[in-house]
Amino acid sequence: MPTSLRWLSAGVLVILLGGCGRGAEQGPATPNAPPTVAAAASMRSAMPSLIEAFGQPVTVTYGGSGTLMRQVEGGAPIDVVLFAAASPVDDLVAMGLADGATRCKVASNELVLIGSQDSPALTWQTLTELPVTERLAIGEPAAVPAGAYAKDALMQLGSWAALQDRVVYAGDVAAVLAYARRGEVAAAAVYSTDLHGVEDVRVLDRARWEGAPTPEVVGAAVTPSPSGRAFLEFVAAPAGASILARYGFGPK
Repeated sequence: MPTSLRWLSAGVLVILLGGCGRGAEQGPATPNAPPTVAAAASMRSAMPSLIEAFGQPVTVTYGGSGTLMRQVEGGAPIDVVLFAAASPVDDLVAMGLADGATRCKVASNELVLIGSQDSPALTWQTLTELPVTERLAIGEPAAVPAGAYAKDALMQLGSWAALQDRVVYAGDVAAVLAYARRGEVAAAAVYSTDLHGVEDVRVLDRARWEGAPTPEVVGAAVTPSPSGRAFLEFVAAPAGASILARYGFGPK
């Protein structure tokens, strides 16, 4: 896992929703209170179906995993985190702000290079051939796991030094996708799951070479909220995995 995976723009949506292991109880929780879940922006498409299947009310905050992590650090009322990388979850566990006994990998993902329908044919390996006036959009590596994965991929390929002055940074992966959909950049790095239901961009290349970054979704309970932990367990269970697979997420 690249060391740059250190992690926060979030919108709040109240919808139906809801730990892998139960872990130790860390304090009082209001019985049956709807939990608040801080979810990576890349979970936005799948979350409503997960919530519907879980069948209980939950408040969901979406954003860059790093931004959400800092909200937990600041004392935001968050019961469960579902982040797009392991590092921000592990950081919370190390700080005593998340229950390590509930920490679990929920799913995997894939990093893809996309562009508008008019974008030139590019691959990860040929990005350095972009004209100097063209731009590449990625998430801010210090706050957005997709951006950290993209930077890591370009560093592996020896392309980062040549491209970093042409990179446009965004606060979460949804904003990166928006750059590509508006045709404001020649290419953008997002997850394959971000393209669910999106028809106005095309996949230019996939990060599938040996040793390429493998994105993952990792969760943990922040508070002893029974409904929050039950939701995390549901997402990590076969029923949750089946729903995630419909939205393009891979196995754990």
